[in-house]
Amino acid sequence: MNRTTLLQDRRMEKIEDVLGRYLRRELSGLEAGELLGVSERQFRRYRRRFDEEGLDGLVDRRLGKASARRVPVDRIAWLLDEYRTRHMG
Repeated sequence: MNRTTLLQDRRMEKIEDVLGRYLRRELSGLEAGELLGVSERQFRRYRRRFDEEGLDGLVDRRLGKASARRVPVDRIAWLLDEYRTRHMG
C-alpha cells in the first residue's frame, strides 16, 4: 500500500465519521466543515456526493491523473542533450 492510497483511505474514514456525526445531529454543517478543514459549502458538496454515490463519491478524483503541467518526454530528452553538449562542467 503506497502513501497516496493510505492517505486517501484515512481521508475517507474521517469524512465518513464526521458525516455520521452530522447526520446524528451531533455537529452542525459549519462544525463538520471545520473538523475536515473545508468550508461549510464544501462539506455540503461532500454530503450531496455521499447521498448520490455512497463512499465511492468521496474518492478524490484527481488521483491517478497526469498533471496538466507535465513536460513531454521528448522535451526532457532535448533539454538533457542540450545540457550535455553545450554546458560542459
